[in-house]
Amino acid sequence: MPNQPVALKIKAVGMVFSLLLATWNLSAQDALPYLLTTENQLEVVGFPIHQPAVDAGTVSAVKGPLVYWSPSFTDRPFGSALRPGQEYYVEVVGPVSHSWLGHRFELDETSTRARTDHVLVTLASAYNTRGIPDSSLAGARLEIRPHLTVDGLWGETIRDRVLYGGEPATSFTFSLPAPGTVPGTLSVTPSLQRPSDPLEWMNSLAQGVRITEPLLIPPGTAVVVTLGQRRGSSLSLTAEPRAWPTAAPLQSGVNLLAYPYPKDLRLGIDWGSSREGFKGSAKPFPGQDRLEIWAGKNRRSFAPETQASGGVRWRLLNPTTITRDWAQPPTYLDRIPPGQGFLLRKSKADSLHFFYPPQP
Repeated sequence: MPNQPVALKIKAVGMVFSLLLATWNLSAQDALPYLLTTENQLEVVGFPIHQPAVDAGTVSAVKGPLVYWSPSFTDRPFGSALRPGQEYYVEVVGPVSHSWLGHRFELDETSTRARTDHVLVTLASAYNTRGIPDSSLAGARLEIRPHLTVDGLWGETIRDRVLYGGEPATSFTFSLPAPGTVPGTLSVTPSLQRPSDPLEWMNSLAQGVRITEPLLIPPGTAVVVTLGQRRGSSLSLTAEPRAWPTAAPLQSGVNLLAYPYPKDLRLGIDWGSSREGFKGSAKPFPGQDRLEIWAGKNRRSFAPETQASGGVRWRLLNPTTITRDWAQPPTYLDRIPPGQGFLLRKSKADSLHFFYPPQP
């Protein structure tokens, strides 16, 4: 019997994240109730959980874009389990020694749904963390699950508040990762022309440009959110914790990140050390990797400082001379609570970057 869930109330840099989580000794298959409460100011939010898998199985072979595997049900084609309009991804969750462990690739839902067997049809996508699968994927344990999306999480709430709450659609804004693009991020705002129309999403930086691609929130990433003029939002879903590494490739420049596990992210222990390629310095310098915590107009920047032990510790930078001086007195960021996203300004891309489960 799984442990009873316990409520965690976390106050972090002006943001309130209400997480209903179970204790950490749950297995990755135990579903948990998850509640995220946001304010109406700009916040950076992440998800330390993921949606339950549709199914799991082991790969037997890969032929071109086709992945042959063994789902748990065989009485009907696997594609029939995929809901129209829903985006899905495939993640490698084992074995622990497999070279694809923690990597993800996108599913071609339409082609998979059209097949009469259980074969998965993969899709070339910037969201794939290791490109298109090949024969080296054989033997991998897969889980297939729905993507978290901006529209799926907040769309209904926004529609109701625009129609019945008198709030302008333009007061709701979202910035999210956009891998494969030069800026690396995409800012959108909703649009509702008539009450009977579906909610649309417009590019906030290009007037009149409608976004037709799904607004995905991959594991390990975060979303910058402003939820209307009057109040924030609460959303809940049944979710699961993960117990394997999570591939989260980094680009040069801005990265929107969140620790994908329901534990505090301990900087220098669970992440943010030399293992992830971060190098400390005695003094700040231009082009240094920086971690930023945003909450409304409150923006704080940290950089890795060399410690006598040989490790690094993330120290607050002087906001007026950010590339030259530390803030005084010395202030350090040692923990980031679950659900709080952050920005990482990276000097160099790192396609092999991973988040790992919390250390003991």
